[in-house]
Amino acid sequence: MLETPATRKKKTVRNTHALDELAQQLAAQLDCTQDVACRQIMQAMAENGQPLAPASLAARFQMSQENLTTHLARVSDTEFDAQGNIVGWGITLLPTQHQFLLKGRPLFTWCAFDTVLFPPLLQVEAQVQSVCEVSGQPILFVATPSGIADLLPTTSVLSLILPTERCDCMRGTFCQQSLFFQSKKAALPWLALHPEAILLSLEEAAVVGQTVAKLWPHASAT
Repeated sequence: MLETPATRKKKTVRNTHALDELAQQLAAQLDCTQDVACRQIMQAMAENGQPLAPASLAARFQMSQENLTTHLARVSDTEFDAQGNIVGWGITLLPTQHQFLLKGRPLFTWCAFDTVLFPPLLQVEAQVQSVCEVSGQPILFVATPSGIADLLPTTSVLSLILPTERCDCMRGTFCQQSLFFQSKKAALPWLALHPEAILLSLEEAAVVGQTVAKLWPHASAT
């Protein structure tokens, strides 16, 4: 069948709806009661690129440090240094394979999807440097609130495995399966071991990230 402007437009709308549905499902499954706290930690990491003293975070939340300690105990996977300062949640000072440069500051993210989620969530622009999970090929791009640019290789894709049930901010499950590959072909061996996974182009992943960011709670934590 010859593709006409009308059929091409219909295909685009259907793809947009599919990405929106994926984003809605992802946001629902990854949603946790401490999302606002997580966002405050990420915001501080993005702004300062330095360990965050508990007193500083308590001031952001307008609560006592004692209450903050109780609050943070419910925030899964929060990273601390030896002095008790917060060094990461989602965005981290601890090196991972996903480097996330903000105004030249060397930060990192826990997973591939984070690199396209956090720019629209925090309204920042980042230079992303990661690698193909299979070949080690460098994957480079600029992530902005409105999408991505300067992607190399242009065939790069990102993997996602949607959680089967709602759970709290899972680094050990969701994040470990969100990876970069230099192409769909390069991802085939990994997909054979993870048939439940889906692959998105980086442009598609950025659209999903924008929608998930809009669904993230923005009210003050209590």
